[in-house]
Amino acid sequence: MAFLNDREKERITQAIAAAEARTCGELVTAVARVSDGYRFIPILYAAVLALLVLPVAYFGGIVLSLKTLMLSQMALFILSAILFELPPIRRLLVPRSIQYQRASRLAYQTFYEAGIHHASHRAGILIFVSIEEHYVQIIVDEGVVAKVEQSTWDLAVASFIGKIKSGHVADGFIDCIEQCGAILAEHFPATTERPANELSNRLIEIDGENL
Repeated sequence: MAFLNDREKERITQAIAAAEARTCGELVTAVARVSDGYRFIPILYAAVLALLVLPVAYFGGIVLSLKTLMLSQMALFILSAILFELPPIRRLLVPRSIQYQRASRLAYQTFYEAGIHHASHRAGILIFVSIEEHYVQIIVDEGVVAKVEQSTWDLAVASFIGKIKSGHVADGFIDCIEQCGAILAEHFPATTERPANELSNRLIEIDGENL
């Protein structure tokens, strides 16, 4: 994924290690370039556009043979489907509610697939980012929910989204890791009984296009 280079990924790994040294909790980070392929959206818009050829021709007084009509519809469908697949245009076509729904679904899927819910003290946290949707979600396990108000995570999310919009994804991750690490250290301080790094500190990278 081109938006994070190897050096930036290593900075994120080191930030997690530093944060976890102060807590018995676990921090996991994940990033997706996009949370879904949204294949149906470009095709749906392209199909509607192609179907409009007939009424436009009729009400515009344009006489087309059946062959010309079919070829026009086919060409318009293919060209518009390709155009609507371009990420900036696709992002405009897909309703925000659907983008956030798909991103949140992928975040929860990642939370469970990474085994964060099995962390000791139920003190695991996932920091999930989907770049194309400008979406950030912090998912915390039961132990953390019981001790920290949701408004705390909302502030961290808002700050991170600002970093993404300005193109500073790695810095956003590190700031968020430090904030979450400080909260975990306060409520779940490190102990001598803490298991050795239960979950990987490496950034999880997801190719949402193929989901």
